[in-house]
Amino acid sequence: MDYLERTRSRIRLNIALSAILFVVLSGAVCRAAGTVLRGSISGTVKADQGEVRGFRVTAHNLQYKLWYTVFTNKGRYTIPQALPGLYDVTVLEPGYLSPALPVQLGPGENRTLDITVARQAPGAGEARPGYVPSESDFGESRSSAKTVFVDRLEDLYTPGPGLDLMKANCFGCHGASFGAMHMNKESYRIGISRMTETGPTDTPNSLNLGRTVLTGPQKDMIAEYLAKNFGPGEPTKRVRVDPPVIDEDVISKAIYVSYDTPPNMAIGPRGERIGANQVDGVVEQAGPVTNWANNYLHDPFIAPDGAIWYGAPVANAMMRLDKKELDPAKRWQTFPVKGTPYVFIHGITADSQGRMYWAEINGGQLGELDPATGKQIRHFTPERGAMLQVATDQSDNIWFGMVKGGHMGKLDAKTRRVYEWPTPTPDNGIYGLAVDPQGNVWGAGWQKGIATKFDPKTETYTEYMIPNSWGQLRRIGVDSKGIVWFSEYNVGRLGSLDPATGKISEFQLPTRGANPYDVWPDQQDNIWMGDQPQSSLVKFDRNTKKFTYYPEPQLRWSLPKIEIEKNNTIWFGARGLPHITANHFYPDGYTADAPPEP
Repeated sequence: MDYLERTRSRIRLNIALSAILFVVLSGAVCRAAGTVLRGSISGTVKADQGEVRGFRVTAHNLQYKLWYTVFTNKGRYTIPQALPGLYDVTVLEPGYLSPALPVQLGPGENRTLDITVARQAPGAGEARPGYVPSESDFGESRSSAKTVFVDRLEDLYTPGPGLDLMKANCFGCHGASFGAMHMNKESYRIGISRMTETGPTDTPNSLNLGRTVLTGPQKDMIAEYLAKNFGPGEPTKRVRVDPPVIDEDVISKAIYVSYDTPPNMAIGPRGERIGANQVDGVVEQAGPVTNWANNYLHDPFIAPDGAIWYGAPVANAMMRLDKKELDPAKRWQTFPVKGTPYVFIHGITADSQGRMYWAEINGGQLGELDPATGKQIRHFTPERGAMLQVATDQSDNIWFGMVKGGHMGKLDAKTRRVYEWPTPTPDNGIYGLAVDPQGNVWGAGWQKGIATKFDPKTETYTEYMIPNSWGQLRRIGVDSKGIVWFSEYNVGRLGSLDPATGKISEFQLPTRGANPYDVWPDQQDNIWMGDQPQSSLVKFDRNTKKFTYYPEPQLRWSLPKIEIEKNNTIWFGARGLPHITANHFYPDGYTADAPPEP
């Protein structure tokens, strides 16, 4: 560690000198056409123990505020088409410790940098990516010294009276978390009552089953099942989490380009609730900034003009990224939500007029922004809940789904009025949202595991129960042929539905403990998703039925939503990480259709 600290101190000292050098270089890097002369950084990665296979190499350009992340192949790496400037280069791999090495890259220069990493002792430093479910949902828990690991969610819950009721009503929210609870029947019964006997509210923490009818005997049956299998004396039970399956010949072609967020972006310590005392949508800097700052960029959206938009929930703002802008000071625009309490911006969409729309988890309303004028409108939704996703149909109507509230709605493009329709199954919880080529609106049922289609012409719903999902369809997408794709988050499967026949197909991810989140088709109708325990982007090839894992640029990544450009490059945000960045992924590296940006 002393070596690392000396290295980083040297980097900090070099930054001041490099600023002067950067001014000189700036004049040298520009040609008549105004382009920047790029270079490369390449070398070897060696380890004192173990095989170097598909290790991440990250290079942070301290002038342009960009990160490049590539993968080794047979121990070698290359960062191509890199902008000039001073870099901080390191290797990022679970279980290994890497130095951070400074590299000054001149215009058009090709630098060589070899890096040696050291194996960490078990239990030291960064843990392997993986989600540990909370056991505090019911308020009371008793720890157990013994932990039992199982291969699948289905193995965690033994058959018995009450299990079918739980599959229909409980696992959408709780998934594997019951395995870490240790309570008696009375305590479970109190928790079940609290979650079912309070109606829906305007807050995101409204209880999920506020409209679902469960009788007293049914609640007793669930409580008895839980006390028998997860009582005070029972061991903690968890699903095993495998590391991602790596094909270094494939992933070594890829590159991530990540954009630092502005230094003045509102940030607070992790765990602190921000925004409750805002004035005019502005959040002041709240306390000392830590590496695990409670800030993030949520769902991205690719606007018609090519700009990339994100919701910045902590800053209570919409943020616009000009991906081609070299100057970090001009790259971002921030649009705070004005004159309202903290709303928790989530999903984003746009209409053909260039107006942007956001979903509010806390506020439960539909936000609208005209970037040209800065004018904002919050459209009132009579049946409020936690709005998570928004989408635009072919007629410029804006659709939304309430994940806690159980209905879909739209802002009519012509009348500018809001309409809402409750789902036939109460508390289905519309999480992801997508519009198919015929204008039908599809929702992923979070609580009840139901894929839901709404036909705007007839104003009718069609529901498709996904029997093996154990609840929690997280996101949903529609490919060019109209096939609907969804994530079965709890059980680690990718699902598809053919609306013409009603046929449901399921594809099991190859790693234990998989939790696929978003699902989105690319231009060839291959499906991309984020898998949080494996901290990876995953591609599903429609023809070969093969899954390919691409580890993300930082460890323990929680990737909720992706957007795919016409050139098949992918955008996503960041949350709960040391570095909050906007991320552009080139699966095949730079190509003629996907040149380096900025």
